[in-house]
Amino acid sequence: MPEVTAFCVDLVASRRAGRLFAAARLLTGAALVATIWASVRLPTMPRLLAALAAIGASALAFRPRQAAARTLAVGADGAIRSGPGESAETAAVRYAGRHFICLETAGGLIGVWPDSLSPDHWRRLSVACRWQHRPPADGTQASSGLRTK
Repeated sequence: MPEVTAFCVDLVASRRAGRLFAAARLLTGAALVATIWASVRLPTMPRLLAALAAIGASALAFRPRQAAARTLAVGADGAIRSGPGESAETAAVRYAGRHFICLETAGGLIGVWPDSLSPDHWRRLSVACRWQHRPPADGTQASSGLRTK
């Protein structure tokens, strides 16, 4: 009897992503302070525009983030899905590296870090991303055979 789902796991918040986001906020805040100081010291149009751009970037960087709980499932056929139960969306691999995987769904991008999953699930997700099964565009059944990169 074939497995319906190879594995299904809830993603937890990544400490690595949190540290990277904190460093980006710090850098954005430093740029804001530097551009405002430069435009106050000697106001020119390029400096004022840079200060306005830094204010906009800071507004985006310091806005509250919503923590979306994500569920990832990899089926026995190698298809990756995101979401709970029957409402799961198919996810396409946007980028798959050794230390980060980016999946694309209709709802947006999902970043997956190694510390978001157990090591076994990370390895299995990495394999599923590298050997992703794509159904034919015309909606017919995929031909059976060896899957290659």
